[in-house]
Amino acid sequence: MTEKKTAKPKAKPKSSKKKKKVNLIRLYSEMNKLAEDAVDKEVIKRFKTMVDSIEEDITKVSLSAILKEPKNVDVYSFHDGLQPYIKHYLFMLKRSKKKK
Repeated sequence: MTEKKTAKPKAKPKSSKKKKKVNLIRLYSEMNKLAEDAVDKEVIKRFKTMVDSIEEDITKVSLSAILKEPKNVDVYSFHDGLQPYIKHYLFMLKRSKKKK
């Protein structure tokens, strides 16, 4: 009797790669540029932790609205977890414009 050797199936690549949240990371870097004190840095640190733990990104349109038209941003249209960070970004933006 001859034994057939069966090929072992190759391991499938893990499809659970972390999805990059490009738009939230961009907002995070913009917040870093405006940080002035320990409170700002703590808020930004918590925001980064949240970005790493959530599954979804914001849309590019939403990001451009936040960055280019901050006066017209409806903070309440975002997920509840993101609202305080977007509010803080808008506060930091206002504060930096007052100092100029």
